[in-house]
Amino acid sequence: MTKKILLLSVVAVLCFGLVLPSISQTVTTKTTTKITKKAGKKPAKIEKKKVPKVVTEKFLIEYPTIYNEGWYGYPRYDFFNDWYGYDPFLYEYDYPENYVVEFNKDNMPHKAVYSKEGKKLAVHKKVNAIPAPVSEALKKGAYKSWNISSEKEEIFKDTDKDVMKVYKVEVKSGAKKHHLFYSTNGELLKDKAIK
Repeated sequence: MTKKILLLSVVAVLCFGLVLPSISQTVTTKTTTKITKKAGKKPAKIEKKKVPKVVTEKFLIEYPTIYNEGWYGYPRYDFFNDWYGYDPFLYEYDYPENYVVEFNKDNMPHKAVYSKEGKKLAVHKKVNAIPAPVSEALKKGAYKSWNISSEKEEIFKDTDKDVMKVYKVEVKSGAKKHHLFYSTNGELLKDKAIK
């Protein structure tokens, strides 16, 4: 009888020893990485003092007259290949690799994306109108019967004076929504369904 109890105790300890590391890994993963994506809901801003100094100094040099900006953490993202594909509802709170700053310039909302090393990756500027080639492409494209939302952006690589830019247009049909990204000559670069 005591051999059975001893054997069961050893088996229980071994099983617990195998399960414990996987439990602790799950808990560790959940507490160190908090990436949030909630369509339609903006996350809480982060305090400016939590943004690396190199980033805030770069912003101040590029936009010296801007005040009351809002800062957000942003996770690792391939801005090299998809510099215009920033998702406004994807944020990281604990260990951001990038930072997004929202501000108004010339009475238009802007967002600038910086790496944690202070390199500007993209600038998003809300616009009221899109160029004629983009408008024509929308009229002839797969979404020609969809409604065009007021959410339109001019997206610059690196700076808001850059020649390289993309236009983002939101189209809707009932509950369906897409973000369409066009080059200045009207070529559809990306079609992203929004859930």
